[in-house]
Amino acid sequence: MANRILRVIQTFLGGAVIAVVVTVVHAESFPWVLAAGLAVVAAFLVSLRLLTDDRIIAVAGSLGILVTVLILAQRSTGGSVLIAANDAGNVWVIGASLLCGLASAWPHIPSNSAQ
Repeated sequence: MANRILRVIQTFLGGAVIAVVVTVVHAESFPWVLAAGLAVVAAFLVSLRLLTDDRIIAVAGSLGILVTVLILAQRSTGGSVLIAANDAGNVWVIGASLLCGLASAWPHIPSNSAQ
């Protein structure tokens, strides 16, 4: 049980780190860097679904990404924002949300050896 809790925390933090990095650079060289960032998010979430049979691991990674994007989208005390309300910001927020939802809801497909 402790091992499972540790893996959930690790994947949450991994998703948060990925979200911070992509949020900081998502508007640079639009749309190429944003597309690469979404590809990294997709690869992270797909690897969590494929490598573990536990759906909670993918949900924890998704929550790490979504919570971090939500926090970084807020206006700071000084009035600056990291995710502007422009094309790049909208694609980043909506794209990350869709990828997280798909990865969390994707059904488990048993391998041939398990049948």
